[in-house]
Amino acid sequence: MVNPTLRRLTLAFLLLLIAGRLCESGRAYGAQTPPNFVLILIDDLGWRDLGCYGSSFYETPQIDRLAEQGMRFTAAYAAAPVCSPTRASLMTGKSTARLGFTGHITAILKYRYPPEGRILPPQDHMRLRLEETTIAEALKPAGYVSASIGKWHLGEKGHWPKQQGFDINIGGWTHGSPPSYFYPYQSNDKPWNRAIPTMQGGRPGEYLTDRLTDEAIGFIEQNRDRPFFLYLTHYAVHSPLQAPKELVDKYREKLKTDKTQKSAVYAAMIESVDTGVGRILETLKRLELDENTVVIFFSDNGGMSRATNNAPLRGAKQDLYEGGIRVPLIVKWPGRIPADSTSEVPVISHDLLPTMLDLAEQIDRQPKHLDGVSLAPLLTQSAALPDRTLYWYYPHYARRPGSVVRRGDYKLIEHYDPPSVELYNLADDLSETSDLSHTMPDRVRAMRADLQEWLAASGTIMHTKNPHARKQ
Repeated sequence: MVNPTLRRLTLAFLLLLIAGRLCESGRAYGAQTPPNFVLILIDDLGWRDLGCYGSSFYETPQIDRLAEQGMRFTAAYAAAPVCSPTRASLMTGKSTARLGFTGHITAILKYRYPPEGRILPPQDHMRLRLEETTIAEALKPAGYVSASIGKWHLGEKGHWPKQQGFDINIGGWTHGSPPSYFYPYQSNDKPWNRAIPTMQGGRPGEYLTDRLTDEAIGFIEQNRDRPFFLYLTHYAVHSPLQAPKELVDKYREKLKTDKTQKSAVYAAMIESVDTGVGRILETLKRLELDENTVVIFFSDNGGMSRATNNAPLRGAKQDLYEGGIRVPLIVKWPGRIPADSTSEVPVISHDLLPTMLDLAEQIDRQPKHLDGVSLAPLLTQSAALPDRTLYWYYPHYARRPGSVVRRGDYKLIEHYDPPSVELYNLADDLSETSDLSHTMPDRVRAMRADLQEWLAASGTIMHTKNPHARKQ
């Protein structure tokens, strides 16, 4: 006869064992705990600068593997052709026009106020205002710990990540490019000749991309037992173009036989980013967090013309053509987002905040007056997104000031200096070579009217005529 006390102890042990297995299963598949988020943002990475987006020159096996494990978007857009406003839209779910943050901060004079230009760019806020709700602030009530590691570039001191809801800030400050990519991260060639003030320590020869990846891995390891939001925002592949010598030498050799790209240093920077992405993915797998972590890979604008070839897209960073605003976007969540899937649906940077809140089942915490929409139905293939129109407002002289509206396959660009309108059918003409504005005047009128209505509804701080404009 079995001892009753022993039977009770055995039963209790079995129940505890089953409960533990259920808890582990719930953690692995997101049933018991909210998903973690790892948002990896690359600076100035062009749409075609990855193997999974068609590059035969750049070597990105880790990012390609990420795409094989998740969904790759072929028509993802940055909210602006430059970094600061796109980052603000990403952080808040709002368009740059609604935020009053349309130009990149710490810009030199000629980019914003050419003395004889036709327009005066708006006197916008030039910072992400503290009253705006960021992703970190929206997730915090659900118990998330958050870290911003890397570039910030959304305002002067007092508007850095810790004032915007992040618990940790490593490497984020006012400026958008590092004085140097090598320790101690300072340069006599820069107007700010000092190391990045929010990064402590380091060692000779240390490379910034590797250091930020190290910091990100440390954050994941330290917070593995609670929901976390990691915003890993690399300075790469932004100028100054600098990379470890052995990688640069590798691509210099490659350029001798492959002339499809321009810069061995830029290619080396991309490989360093790719290696870092692989290390992040391996860390999540090692800690058994990968099944309950949403990984998002994105770029803040198109590739720089002097660093990369954006073909078949027209234009580059600072342009309102596709080369300036179309960017790579990959999202992975095993078991929820189908592996090796693609989407041709146009999406934009301010969709990320509502998407993340939806995936975390925190949609009720969504701030008001958002311009973005949740991509969760699209990612999980549970429903299609309603048809919508996308808009851009970039009244600045980095290249040519203007605004854009995309409705379906048609894209209209309204240039402000000199005034003109261009219309393209992106389904037939991805390279924007055949201007249809003269043959489709009714569509031009309708899309321009739509654009003006959107600007008015957004409460946009508008540009004005320049009384000192050059004579025409």
